[in-house]
Order: sequence, then structure tokens, then C-alpha cells
Amino acid sequence: MRFVKTVIVSAALAAALAAAPAMAQPAQSANVIVLNMGQVVANSDIGRDMNTKLQQIATQMQGELQPEQNALQTEGQSLETATQNMTNQQVQANSALNQRVQRFGQQRQNFETHRATLARDFEYTQAMTLQDFNQQITPVVREVMTARGAGVVLDSNAIQIAEPQYDATNDVVQRLNQRLHTLNVTRRSAPPPQQQGAPAPAPAPAPAH
Repeated sequence: MRFVKTVIVSAALAAALAAAPAMAQPAQSANVIVLNMGQVVANSDIGRDMNTKLQQIATQMQGELQPEQNALQTEGQSLETATQNMTNQQVQANSALNQRVQRFGQQRQNFETHRATLARDFEYTQAMTLQDFNQQITPVVREVMTARGAGVVLDSNAIQIAEPQYDATNDVVQRLNQRLHTLNVTRRSAPPPQQQGAPAPAPAPAPAH
């Protein structure tokens, strides 16, 4: 499974931002406007830069797993051949073979732990990067908000219907592309999960077969 998916900005961000297109109509002064944050990320230089760097981190993490994954696949195939047509009792009676099986089980457990840790690290890195992205673009969005006389922004994914004149996405993207082109993206380690009530870890990249 890939680490990176299309970035979707949270409802908290949507509530904090605002924008609207320039319209020579009374609707220009509407105090409710719409912003498609998915398009802002996809069409802005800073958003594309962010996604590219997150993908690079995901690829790096997958590369760190690859040697362990390959070793497990090789040993697993070897053990499958060695234990073919043998019962569990026969495997246990063979001291050397039984030790290999036990060692393989421990190595696989260690791999799964490493994989889950990297998945949490990427999820945390992505979340922190989105916070940085939000902070960078908020002044531009607020500028558009002021220019349109708007006091509220709605996430386009959270509403059913909106007239085109309320959509400020293109205006925000144009202004962002005039000022912001890159975002500093740093790989981060996730805090240790809580002992009780900890959320389940994010899906990790599955070993290739």
C-alpha cells in the first residue's frame, strides 16, 4: 500500500480560511464564500511541491523496508521448501530446522513492527506538513477574503450546491503562485502511541509479492 494519498484539508482548516472570486456583481460582497482546498493543493506551486516532497519521503521509507522484506521472502520460500510434506511434530523434532522457523517468526514480527512505526511516522509527518502548509497560505486566503467582503468560508466538499460566483479557488491559487512556490517538508518521528485508548496505526505499505 502506498503511503501517500491525495491531500485533503481538514474541516478545521476550511473553517479558518476564506476566499471568493472577483465578480462585478452584488454577490461580490457576499459574506459566505467557497474554497476547494483539494484544488488549491493540486494547482498551486506550493501544494505540488508539498506533495512531491511527501512522496519522496514515502519512497524513502519504502526503501528502508525493502531489504528486510526481501530477506523475509527469501527465507520464507526456503523454509517452505525445507518443510514440504513435513508435519509440525517433524519440524519441531529437527532442532536446526525448528530454530530457523522460530527465528523467521521473530524476524517477521520485527519487520511488522518496523513497518507500523514507519507508517505512523509518515502519518505524523503528513499531518505536521499540512499544518505548515495551512499557516503559509492562510494570509493569502485572508487577503482574498477581505477583498471580497467575506466573513465565512465553506469547504466545497462540505456543501451540496453553490453558485460559481462564490467559488474563490482560482483566485487563491493565482495569488499563491505569485508569492509561494516551495514548502519546507521535514521527515518527523511520531510520538509514542498511548498505552490505553491509542488510535490504530495508519495502513502500512504491504510487502510486494
